[in-house]
Amino acid sequence: MKKTILFLSLFILGCASDYNKIIEATESAYYGQNYDSAIPKIRKLYEGSSSKDKLLFLMEAGMIFHTKGDYETSNKVFKEAEDLADNIKVSMTRSGISFILSDNESNYTGEDFERVMIKFYIANNYLLQGDTNNAKIYFRRLDFELKEMRFLAAEYRQNNAARLIDAYVSEKLGRYNDARVQYKNMEQLIGKSQNLIADRYLLAVREGDSADQSKYAAGRSSLQAYNSSMQRTSPENEKLSEVIIIHEAGKSAIKMSRGKLMDDEYFAVALRGAVEIGLRAKGAGASLAGAVAALSVAENPIPIYKERDPKGSLPKKYYINGVDVGYSDIMNNYSETAMNNFNENYKTLITKNLTSLSLKIVAAVIASEAMARAIESGGKNKNNDLVSSLIRVAAGAAAGLAVSQTIAPDLRCWRTIPANFQVKRILLAPGEYDFKVESPGSVVTSAPKKLFVEADKPLFVSVRSYSN
Repeated sequence: MKKTILFLSLFILGCASDYNKIIEATESAYYGQNYDSAIPKIRKLYEGSSSKDKLLFLMEAGMIFHTKGDYETSNKVFKEAEDLADNIKVSMTRSGISFILSDNESNYTGEDFERVMIKFYIANNYLLQGDTNNAKIYFRRLDFELKEMRFLAAEYRQNNAARLIDAYVSEKLGRYNDARVQYKNMEQLIGKSQNLIADRYLLAVREGDSADQSKYAAGRSSLQAYNSSMQRTSPENEKLSEVIIIHEAGKSAIKMSRGKLMDDEYFAVALRGAVEIGLRAKGAGASLAGAVAALSVAENPIPIYKERDPKGSLPKKYYINGVDVGYSDIMNNYSETAMNNFNENYKTLITKNLTSLSLKIVAAVIASEAMARAIESGGKNKNNDLVSSLIRVAAGAAAGLAVSQTIAPDLRCWRTIPANFQVKRILLAPGEYDFKVESPGSVVTSAPKKLFVEADKPLFVSVRSYSN
């Protein structure tokens, strides 16, 4: 029996690391707005990590620099992440997440909608530096990804914030057809909202398309246009400039453990059946009870995404020179996308991975069975059925426990990203304005106090908020 226990210690491959603990200090500094502390922490994690985690740490670092307002460095980091991510053409979900004993041993590849998000941030960083031309280059790359996703993935993975801002940039660059295409894409995905109708009307005005002006005339009243005294004025006024607010609200949903594997009836029944078939086929059925009993300590290897900041994710109201200019619209909900992507495919993921997981358990039990036979052959009670049975149950338990120690959910996920992206467009006369975000119960960590609106030049404003 002691030899069986010794075998257990040799078989254990080591528990999977907990990403929540790994990123905890960095995340705490980031959400505490202590970016000068968060940056060296994430740099240390990146430099000390293996290649399998490089992409994730780059994504986290890019977000930290972006929120700090260092858009140039943020783009350097995100472009390095882009190079890594673009080499991965198949998402984890499409390939069937493989958690052979521990999924933490696999490379973090990111999902397709996250790879789009990297390009989205690069484009936004350019906009926040006033570089619409380079931003447009990245919006074109991003659009290629979104087109590919429409054929291969569910519609909820589409990034409508990116489409909307791309349309605004295209309008400013005189690329009206690009803008029209994006608006049409959005109509197909989210329907004709009042604000989208308003955007179509303004595009028609700029193109001089009288037919579309009539078609979308109902949207005119929704356009917010103000003179220098913050009085409502005609949206057709060519002297007005655009202020486009990109609000990153809330903290993203994160991966958490679902609990014990055998507490999930669907997973437990399926796994027990697969293991039993495998063991009986190998003549090791006597070890089944011990193996299954020991698996009761194993965590469910498929995590679950859960929201963590519902209040901080709500739309926010803005004031310009004390005038209430309304709320922003949620155009892309990253948390919902992540949750839908993972949680709705739960049973499918079990089915896809049940075979590989059960094979590992069977292999471990077969190895322990061989050890049990070796113990029996060297023992004094070779013909004692009770002792033989106990040895095999113990061997199965040892193998089950050993495998249990290596089964853990992969909790790696992009934790510094916002829960959603909100967008608002306002037409303003050139000048200087006070700017305020009303966000009760939330911390506004990144928002200008003044808006400096220049003639014939769009102003892109970045706002970041969340609850602590």
